Amino acid sequence: MSDPKQINSTPRARLMFIDMARSLAILLMLEGHFIGLTLDNAYRSDDNLLYTSWNFVRGFTAPLFFTVTGVVFVYLLTNYPKAGYLKNKRVKKGFKRVLELLFWGYILQANLRNLPEYLGGNFPSWLSAFHVLQSIGIGIAFLLLIYGLYKLVGKLPLALYYFVAATTLFAFYPYLKGLPENVYPFPNLPEFLQNMVKGPHSVFPIVPWVAFTLYGGMVGALLNRFYDYVKKFWFPSTFIVLGLVLNLFGFSIFSAIDELSRITGVDDNPDFVKNAWLYGRLGQVLIALGILMFIEKYFEVKENLFIRVGQNTLPIYVVHVVILYSGIFGFGINQFYNRDLEPIYAIGGAAAFITAFIFFVKYLDPIERAYKTFWSYVYAPFKWIYKQAVRKA
Repeated sequence: MSDPKQINSTPRARLMFIDMARSLAILLMLEGHFIGLTLDNAYRSDDNLLYTSWNFVRGFTAPLFFTVTGVVFVYLLTNYPKAGYLKNKRVKKGFKRVLELLFWGYILQANLRNLPEYLGGNFPSWLSAFHVLQSIGIGIAFLLLIYGLYKLVGKLPLALYYFVAATTLFAFYPYLKGLPENVYPFPNLPEFLQNMVKGPHSVFPIVPWVAFTLYGGMVGALLNRFYDYVKKFWFPSTFIVLGLVLNLFGFSIFSAIDELSRITGVDDNPDFVKNAWLYGRLGQVLIALGILMFIEKYFEVKENLFIRVGQNTLPIYVVHVVILYSGIFGFGINQFYNRDLEPIYAIGGAAAFITAFIFFVKYLDPIERAYKTFWSYVYAPFKWIYKQAVRKA
């Protein structure tokens, strides 16, 4: 019988470029959300090169964030190839993380200032919105379930499972995108389930966003399988070349697929060309990962504050929603500034916002200790009452 400690030992060293990618994604998110909230509408013009450049980067942030989530999770998950599915500590942590993400995702959409309305049974439809954290949580659940299928079947590379699943999800995008406004594929489902696919509040629905996480899972599986080659010149070069192909020729490739479908009679109106931008964004993520691999290859990257930022994405996300969008408590920056700042002030505010979160991460350990101490005092009277009740019983 195998020793559980040996089964769950870590056979692979940490790849720093993954943490760099996470840090880049969360910092871009902070910057993008702050400027997106505060920049005056007068400066949001496609004729403005600075704005269009910023908007392009903003559109790249979510695909990077979702994809890197899959990369990190599956890379760590597959560090224990000999462990049985339920004996793999990453599986247990993964399902716990899913619940944690769903909890925070929905609780951040609540507003304690509206508590009297909630108690009266009046719940606004926004509470059932499917947003970033919910989508990432479901994405991790998909990663875990597919990994379980792989362990059960025991054939074909794990990366292929994730590739097929992600490609299948992307394939549904043209159909869902083509539905008329306010027409949903599952009209009889509860709204919070509708929103997962397409509903009145589908901000980051399963299609296409979970697919990015699954493609990230594919990359994570490949990184573990070809770990010895990650720092070879050809490995990151492959990521960059593939990313360039998807960006330069993606539209032509999917147009050709549409034309072939019509010629062969498979589908008279396939419209797969709508997928071109999805694969274009995926290609940009692959290029970014390839560049970061080269940085790790040629520069000595050590654990530092920048890396720690990427290792604490959940607390950063939660706190930024509270501060920026009035999550939970109903007080935030959005109540004072909403698309009414000059560019210089919006950019300066974004820089200050990012700096504040870097300090937040720097002092996160003492903050967490103080947080736990506070709640220990809050719970102490209840624990004492419970113990007294148990003794008397």
